[in-house]
Amino acid sequence: MSRHLLFQLSDLHLVAAGWLRPGVDPLENLDRAIELIVTSPSRPDGVLLTGDLADTGDATAYGLLLERVERLSAATGAGAVFIPGNHDERATFGRRLLGREQPDGSDTPIDQVHWFGELRVISLDTVIPGVDDGRLRDEQLSFLRDELATPAPDGTVLALHHPPVSSPIRSLAGMALAHPEGLADVISGTDVCLVVAGHNHHASAGMLGQVPVWVGPALSYRCDVLVEDEYVGLPGSAFTRIDVIDHEPLVTVVPVPL
Repeated sequence: MSRHLLFQLSDLHLVAAGWLRPGVDPLENLDRAIELIVTSPSRPDGVLLTGDLADTGDATAYGLLLERVERLSAATGAGAVFIPGNHDERATFGRRLLGREQPDGSDTPIDQVHWFGELRVISLDTVIPGVDDGRLRDEQLSFLRDELATPAPDGTVLALHHPPVSSPIRSLAGMALAHPEGLADVISGTDVCLVVAGHNHHASAGMLGQVPVWVGPALSYRCDVLVEDEYVGLPGSAFTRIDVIDHEPLVTVVPVPL
């Protein structure tokens, strides 16, 4: 039997200091989440940080994040996958979190392939600079198609920021991944066992063709899913545990006590 454990931390919205909004301290939420993981008996293979890691792309906020993720990795042995979101700034993100300069400026997507044993995690950058919507370029889909041509022994998890499924909140539904059918076509019949996304600040599950999609909760604050016509943010923090057992995903929400 093959078994892998990932944790998804999404939509941290870290700031250099202080509260993000009344009652929301994103750095404290992150510290509490890391403490839960480090003091638990669970030992993850990897941690997926699925976008909106710094609220305004601030270099200091990325530094605070890197310090904490390095501590988490040292305590658990887990590798980290940093994925940009629409609140992130690509050039600063790449320099501070990945230790690399963007070759063609901040408009170049940051796509990555990570291996955790024989489980493959492919992350695709869905950001359109300056707007909240998400997209994948044709060349990104070609990159994904080429990578998936060789199956991974224990399967593949695909990680994005923008969900390829809708939301019950109308404004969020309009900011999902554009043209998800293109992505559905590429992953159909491949070893992708789960698509993981963030962005919405609420947990939800759906399907992209025959592949399950998980939209993780936000670590910073939550969205009220009972109000459809407007976006209402509320205090609340959670992250996701993802077990991949014999190519099949098991997804569990982990609340972070306030």
